Amino acid sequence: MNLKQSILATLVYHDIFNYPLTESEIYSYLTGSKSSLAQVKKGIEQLIGEKRIGKNQEFYFLNRRKDLPLIRLKRQKFSRAKLKRAAFYATILKLIPSIELVAISGGLSMGNSTKNDDIDLVIITSRNKLWQTRFFANLILLPYKRSPHSKIQKDKACLNIFLDKKALKITGENLYTAHEICQMKPIWDRNNTYQKFLRSNKWTKRYLPNWEPGYQSRAAKSRSDKSAVLSINLSKVESLAKSLQLKYMSSKITNEKIGDSQLFFHPKETQKKVLAKYKYLISKQS
Repeated sequence: MNLKQSILATLVYHDIFNYPLTESEIYSYLTGSKSSLAQVKKGIEQLIGEKRIGKNQEFYFLNRRKDLPLIRLKRQKFSRAKLKRAAFYATILKLIPSIELVAISGGLSMGNSTKNDDIDLVIITSRNKLWQTRFFANLILLPYKRSPHSKIQKDKACLNIFLDKKALKITGENLYTAHEICQMKPIWDRNNTYQKFLRSNKWTKRYLPNWEPGYQSRAAKSRSDKSAVLSINLSKVESLAKSLQLKYMSSKITNEKIGDSQLFFHPKETQKKVLAKYKYLISKQS
């Protein structure tokens, strides 16, 4: 696709989430071939002149979606409060020494949360400690955790992705997954884990060639298990933690992806729906 088609495709994708983009965001999340900021600016100006896209304040959107800037500003307000809540959850999770990264994903990672949204969290664990870490993470956040049986999910912690540090590459390479990886916002990490995660997923550059991380990993190092809270060596019970949790989940698994070193808990087939809608909206632009 040419540059103007790439800009339109970028706006189309975010339109699915009712999310208008700034000029710099169009550049950063540009779908297609790599382009300079100056080239993107010129393409935007041409699309404005052709009345194919609109602008309100600093935000650009597909024509006839003039409501989006107001929606984004409203959701930014909700998201600010939720970010503070997410930081609180991360502070609690730091008590578990086998957790090496806590990040937010989903709408909150883009400042696009609605008032009643929960808070999606991504957790990367030390090697061979995924299942025991999940057990303690769910236990320690039990008073604040999302319940699938409750209608009230506002601000609840949703522990929807766990990755073992030995298996950081995300499979199923497509535009949706690339966005989820690049939009993920770390709250904190140890041992440069976030940068290792990005290096393991360099394939995202095929879909979002301009994107660069805005977060810099800190120099925090893993603490000694002898001095940390919950410091018992549980390496021998990893298999037990796995078997017990799988037994508990067996009657509840629907669209979840359960593996030895990666866990994805998604109650809805969001990816398929988003990519199908994207394909449809792109066809209408041509």
